[in-house]
Amino acid sequence: MSDPSRPPARSVVVTLFAVAACAVVAASVLTAVAVADDRPGRDGPVADGDRTSPTPRTSTSRAAGLPMCLVGSWRAVDEQFMIKFYTDEEPMRFTSSGRRYEFRADGTAIERQDNVVLSSTFQGNELRVVGNGQVDFKWTANDKQITYLARTATTLSWSYYDQRGLINTQPQEPTATLNEVDDYTCEGNQVVESNASGYRAVWVRTDGSGVYG
Repeated sequence: MSDPSRPPARSVVVTLFAVAACAVVAASVLTAVAVADDRPGRDGPVADGDRTSPTPRTSTSRAAGLPMCLVGSWRAVDEQFMIKFYTDEEPMRFTSSGRRYEFRADGTAIERQDNVVLSSTFQGNELRVVGNGQVDFKWTANDKQITYLARTATTLSWSYYDQRGLINTQPQEPTATLNEVDDYTCEGNQVVESNASGYRAVWVRTDGSGVYG
C-alpha cells in the first residue's frame, strides 16, 4: 500500500497502500463448505400414512475466503515508489524498507510505521520522506490481485526533508472508498507486490501473528 500524501510548497506525493502497498503469486483461495448431514435421524418410525414430503434443505455453503498466503504479519524489506516530491518537478524514484503489516482473515488489516524513511536524491541533494503512525484498512484479494478497499482510521503522518531540513509535515486522512488494486505473487514466506504507477515491494513474513502458506 503506498502513500506519502500531498506535496509541500515545492512538494511531495505518495500513496499508503504501497501496501503500493503494496504483489503475491500462488496464493490459495480457501473455500469452506458446510456439508449437510444426510444420516438418518434418531426420531421414532413414522406410519406410512403420516409421511409428508421432505422440505428442501437450505444451502449451507459460504463465499470463498481470502487467500491464506496473505494472512499474517509481514515486514517490507524493499520498496520502490514514484513520488512527486516537488510540485514543479517530475516524480522521482524513492526506496524504503521497514513498513510492518498485519493482514487478518476477516478482511481487516493494520500498517505500522516507526520512523520509516523513503529516500532519493535530487541535484546531488538527499531527499527524505519519513513516516510515523498506524493505519487501519480493509482489503480483499484473489489469487493474483490485492485490493485495498478503504482506510478506516489513521494516525500516520509524513514529514518531508531536503537539504534545507524539514519542509512540511502532512497527516494522512481516512478514505472510505480507496479501491487501490495491486498485483501480487505469494510463495510461502515472501510476497512481491506491484502496480502500474511504479510501486514495487517485497515483504517477508514475521512471527507477529498467524503463519500460513
